[in-house]
Amino acid sequence: MSVGAETNVRNGSDPQTPILVSERDATMMCGVSRPTFRNWVDAGLIVRVDLPGNVRRNLYRRSDLEQFAASLAARK
Repeated sequence: MSVGAETNVRNGSDPQTPILVSERDATMMCGVSRPTFRNWVDAGLIVRVDLPGNVRRNLYRRSDLEQFAASLAARK
């Protein structure tokens, strides 16, 4: 996978829309740096997706990030 590429896990209703995104893409969606994003994850504001088999990847649900980003925008 190239740096910043979205994962191949796709939503069943739209084959072009991934339901999981990488940490890099998640930070871009939220408009923050990786350290800030990681602080939010550590604080429990954003939930990392656990993959089966102890696979270590930082993946996040697109729908969660869209909701979180909308809540940030509403505060401005």
